[in-house]
Amino acid sequence: MALKEVKIEELLIDKTIIPNIDSTSDVAKTRSFIGREKAISSLLFGLEMEREGYNIFVVGPSGIGRKTFAKHFVTEYSQKKPVPPDVAYVMDFENPSKARAIFLPAGKGMDFKKDMEKLVDNLSERISKVFEGEEYKSRRKEIDDEFQVEQERYTNDLIEKAKNLGFLIKITATGINYYPIKNGKVLSEGEYEQLSDEEKAKYKENSKKVELLVDAMLENLRKLETNYKERIKDLNRYALLFATEEFFSAIEDKYTFSDVKEFIHKVKEDVIQKVGSAKKLQDLELYFKRAYSINLIVDNSGANGAPVLFEDTPTYHNLFGKIEYLEREGMLYTDFSMIRPGSIHKANGGYLIIDATELLVHSFVWDRLKKMLFSKQIVVENLDTAYGYSTIASLKTDPIPLKLKVVLVGTPEVYEILHEYDPDFEKLFKVKVELDWELDANVNNVNDIISFIAGYSKEEDLLPIRKDALERIVWYSTRLSGDRTKLSMRLGAVIDLLEESNFFADKRDAKFIEAIDVSKALYEREERMKLIVEKYDEMFRKGDLFIDVSGKVVGQVNGLTVVNFGDYEFGLPVRITAKTYLGSPGILDIQREADLSGQIHSKAVMILTGYLGSKYARKIPFSIGVSISFEQVYGYVEGDSASMAEVLAIVSAISRIPLKQGIAVTGSINQHGHVQPVGGVTEKVEGFFRLCKVKGLTGEQGVVIPRSNVRNLILRDEITDAIQQGMFHIWTVDEVDEAIELMTDRKAGKMNDDYNYPRGSVNYHVAQALKHAHELAEGREKSKRQKKQRKENKLLDL
Repeated sequence: MALKEVKIEELLIDKTIIPNIDSTSDVAKTRSFIGREKAISSLLFGLEMEREGYNIFVVGPSGIGRKTFAKHFVTEYSQKKPVPPDVAYVMDFENPSKARAIFLPAGKGMDFKKDMEKLVDNLSERISKVFEGEEYKSRRKEIDDEFQVEQERYTNDLIEKAKNLGFLIKITATGINYYPIKNGKVLSEGEYEQLSDEEKAKYKENSKKVELLVDAMLENLRKLETNYKERIKDLNRYALLFATEEFFSAIEDKYTFSDVKEFIHKVKEDVIQKVGSAKKLQDLELYFKRAYSINLIVDNSGANGAPVLFEDTPTYHNLFGKIEYLEREGMLYTDFSMIRPGSIHKANGGYLIIDATELLVHSFVWDRLKKMLFSKQIVVENLDTAYGYSTIASLKTDPIPLKLKVVLVGTPEVYEILHEYDPDFEKLFKVKVELDWELDANVNNVNDIISFIAGYSKEEDLLPIRKDALERIVWYSTRLSGDRTKLSMRLGAVIDLLEESNFFADKRDAKFIEAIDVSKALYEREERMKLIVEKYDEMFRKGDLFIDVSGKVVGQVNGLTVVNFGDYEFGLPVRITAKTYLGSPGILDIQREADLSGQIHSKAVMILTGYLGSKYARKIPFSIGVSISFEQVYGYVEGDSASMAEVLAIVSAISRIPLKQGIAVTGSINQHGHVQPVGGVTEKVEGFFRLCKVKGLTGEQGVVIPRSNVRNLILRDEITDAIQQGMFHIWTVDEVDEAIELMTDRKAGKMNDDYNYPRGSVNYHVAQALKHAHELAEGREKSKRQKKQRKENKLLDL
């Protein structure tokens, strides 16, 4: 057992890993993604695997470039893939409440759209000329005249035959009427009644004949009109075909695709039908523009490979498209031209990258995405229609075949939630791409990082960076990683530091970014966020928060915590106290009893209970009650990093040996008394140093940490300077007894084979105190038994 004080050399970055250069002007640009070999291999596997369900989930903590990584390599890979076809929606002339989908080779969709717009303009102009031309008018007049002549012939024939039968025919807008006549005059009702029965019978018989003649004439007129309309239709057809054939032929020759040819044929038929029934050419032009337009929802013109889309706001409509409506006189109206595509349409045939967290935030999006991936079809439906919340009749769309690779980007927590709670997830996303958040701090990786920094500074027109500034940036990268042997892959944070350092270098009209600029940027950043720290320091200074940084106190030790405010975290010392008493034996954790501690903290208390029992209760039971508390802590306590400090407070309270208050303690322990590493050790050390600075450095203050945490210390210059000057200290321990000796200036004492400790050692005093407590407890029990026995004897005597 050997207590060790950390030397200044152990706290500094190894400068031999920094390349020997003057500035980044001497550095060549490197590849954008360093240390990602395994992730790249996994991603490429997912991209190349074209079997069903091999979509990709890129996993990693925020801030390490997950989205940039995915976009870069997916885009690079997509260049090897063919460009998918353009997609358009057009009118279904047989069922106007449905939209037909047509497909054209990439880049042809926009051409076809423009050609159809030109066709509509040409049709309107040519049709107007056709119907106003002398030849058409002459032929139309000929048909109209023939119809009129035949119509008059049938009418005159009816009139003559009816007259011969004694009836007058009158044709009105409401129909054909006939009246009996005599001597060329229509008989009134009275005159008709004065007729003889024989004459009446004759008129009655002839009226039936006239009725048959009227019916026959009407039938002939209907046939005549039908024939007339057919002749007009044929005239229009031939006239239109003759006038417009060149336009349709040009499109048919240009677009030989089956979808387009079928659509053009339908347009031809519809033109003839609508021209025949149109009352005004102006109405016809409006119809042509609406009905024959092309709603091009996917335009891949100019694409060099498969499309890659990143949807940063994956709402239902952004992702899957929508059908818009217009309100006309209180009614909702829509058609194929009001279909709007989503990202899934535009990425079809390629790759769609989505932030998994954003995907889960928006209602119904995850469920709809799964259904489309399973069905391999895209159908445009508004959310209310798709999930049965609307009874309004909506436009139906042709399903579009879906061939798409989806790449989700998210944190490990999101991945675990989906994998745990959605059985469909592992069926659809079979490729996991894990991005490491750190690299080994070796020569090669540092060179890559510096090359990346050099490339970025040149691309963004930043000042060149001196070697001393690069050393500070590498120091910052290791601090982000929380390990001096690692470099953080949070390159976004490194870039932010570069930008801010460049800003301060510019302000002093420098030609290079130097270490003072990087230090200034770090200082100013902290100044912008440390208001809460200053408030805590003020409470320490005024004595509102009780913490001693000198002297010795029994049952009291300074523990260390880390407070996180999202974008800023800092260390905060806290007083931990222990009190002993006779009564219920065991350890009472006040935080746990008050429901102010988490499960890990509760576990740590149970572990130290086992440790104390195995160390001091081998010969006699642990017959003393101990309460421990985090004083002036009113929030939730979680973690096991205070367990070593709690043991020291308990040992001090039982043995009555005081602990140094100028030394703070952090570290987790196991049941054997081995000290285990903890998190946030840098912030904890800096937090206690800050407090000692507020109350006055004495040269005897410092922090005890687990020995395995030394590599996690990346301290500010102010602290390393104080350590170098002997004004502040850091000690490392592997065993609890090492910390006991430092905190009490006494030997801890090692247990012998008889479970005894050397006289005068700390552990000896603890054992003796427990023995004394046990004897007191036993004495009380014996006294109670004797008193009870005397009482029973008196009752027997009576």
